[in-house]
Amino acid sequence: MSRLFRAALAALSLAAALGLPITPAHAAQPTKVAIIVGPVGSLTPTYLALADAAARAAEQQGAIVARAWSPHATKANVLAAVADANVIVYFGHGYGHPSPYGGLNRARQNGWGLQGPRAHGTHGDSLGGELEYVGEDWIVANARPAPGFVMIYSNTCYAPGASEGGDPAATPGVAAQRVAHYSRKVFAMGGSAYYATDFDRGAADLLTRLLGNRAAGFGSAFASDHRFVPSALTAQAHPFAAGQTIWLHRSKYTDGPPNYWYAFAGNPDLSPQLAWDRTAPTATLTSAAADHGPVAPVTLQFSEAVFGVDATSLRLVDASNEPVEATVALDAETRVATITPARPLELSARYSIVGGDGIRDAVGRAMKATTWTFTTRFDADPLVADLSVVLEGGTHELLKLAPDGSMTERRTLTVSDRRWLLADRRVRIVGRDGSWLRIADDDQRLGGWWIAESSMAHGLGLVDEALLPDRPSVSLPRGRHPLYALGPDGPEVHRRLAVAGPLEVVVDRRRVVDGRTFLHLADPEHGGGWVELAPDVVSTESGSSRLLGVEPRGALVRLVPSGASFTAFRFDADGRVTARRSVDVADLLSPALTSEESRRIGIGSYAVVASGELAGWAIPEGPQLQAVPIGLDPVPAG
Repeated sequence: MSRLFRAALAALSLAAALGLPITPAHAAQPTKVAIIVGPVGSLTPTYLALADAAARAAEQQGAIVARAWSPHATKANVLAAVADANVIVYFGHGYGHPSPYGGLNRARQNGWGLQGPRAHGTHGDSLGGELEYVGEDWIVANARPAPGFVMIYSNTCYAPGASEGGDPAATPGVAAQRVAHYSRKVFAMGGSAYYATDFDRGAADLLTRLLGNRAAGFGSAFASDHRFVPSALTAQAHPFAAGQTIWLHRSKYTDGPPNYWYAFAGNPDLSPQLAWDRTAPTATLTSAAADHGPVAPVTLQFSEAVFGVDATSLRLVDASNEPVEATVALDAETRVATITPARPLELSARYSIVGGDGIRDAVGRAMKATTWTFTTRFDADPLVADLSVVLEGGTHELLKLAPDGSMTERRTLTVSDRRWLLADRRVRIVGRDGSWLRIADDDQRLGGWWIAESSMAHGLGLVDEALLPDRPSVSLPRGRHPLYALGPDGPEVHRRLAVAGPLEVVVDRRRVVDGRTFLHLADPEHGGGWVELAPDVVSTESGSSRLLGVEPRGALVRLVPSGASFTAFRFDADGRVTARRSVDVADLLSPALTSEESRRIGIGSYAVVASGELAGWAIPEGPQLQAVPIGLDPVPAG
């Protein structure tokens, strides 16, 4: 018996170590206890009193009680009461096996004695129709209690192993068979524990212990009865339910000799918490799964209260599964975990939260290992107007893309002659080389389709320029490579570079002209020439900077937009767009915009707002924006 107590204590210690509540607050879905009282003739008032004590004990522990009590313990009422019940308590006549009344009859034995077709609203218990035994087969076929339910038989013949009064006392083998047959249906229906007690108020006391300390094991609840005698207990394996144990308790309770008044079947180390909560916690990504801002935190919503949420159990990783430094915080009230990257994430990149290891709910159930993947905002050019694009004659491949950059549809477009279109976005897409253009025109049902930027589909002239501070190396294959000069009139070949074998060259700048990608050779030996390479030859995007220069103004100036609205951008340290917004001048709390620096980003210049609600935002410079010295009036438009 000491081993069983040690197991129960170990379970309680584990709950404490995990920070799990020993007696948690009752869930929003309260525990349901169904109490059945079958007709037992003149003894029915006594049984009803015992049932009333059990009902009060359950309600004191926050449970809701469904009653099916004689003279209303009909089949229909009983099935309604036990539906979704966590605990079923039965008071009434018992007809078990083995018994003096013949062989096993599962249609009538090991079940419940209910009102028969001739009960006529009485407590009558004659077998002529007032009392009807419904056996284990009927219960298994028709009753639908909650998963992991507990069955308690109270003052029911044969259920704890004892014989009926006046019959020979049960041997240990016969007692074990009776408990095994009575409890078989419980485990066949997905139940977790079986109790049988003939003790006065035995069911009420059991309910108080089971519901009052749901983290304690079923064995602990059994052994905590004040009439429990450790030396009276024997244990054996359940013959019909693998992994379950039968406990027989033979002790002196009434004036007669010792008898089997008390029994248990199940796993003594299992607790009501674990038995009734069979659902492990889950979590849902609640921050954007696509277009995720580079500095925005990632949020997960858990399905229930959880413990063990930290930077070990929730890890931020990049597309190569390399860890990304981040802090993790859990709001216990809202059950929302917030993962905040230590540094801005890359644009046009895929990241994942890997979690589950060590995260448990209030009953200790572990969350299944899960990965949540999200895509950061596309690295997009700061366009304030549609870009004029030409499609050269030939066949073009167009894609329809989901917000995360994955392809949803593909089509081909054949152009017989040059065709002009407008593009409303020029971006870098996750997992795809080069830049991509989203067609804005809808006259030929092309709006919303994407096309890869190339010499076959491009804007005119210089559309992009970036520094390559990391000075990456690119490999030139054997052959003669044109070296270009990039002037106002476009690329012109000024000489050719003969390469006898693969040659590694260092580059420090990139330009895109007419859809063609040119890289500047950093080695002075090559005379500052530019070499043309396909975008997929080497990826220079991640190490590039579109911030080409910062020009302090020398004095604070006032920015005066010419129109009623304008577009503003947020740039990171490399000149990438992290956010954009359309601003109505009339909505500004302070319409006075000031600036003390200008930034050259890509092929455009931007005035950075110095203070106020738009501080840090940048506005495209040009005719639509005047920079006026403080104290002077702007020049009238036109």
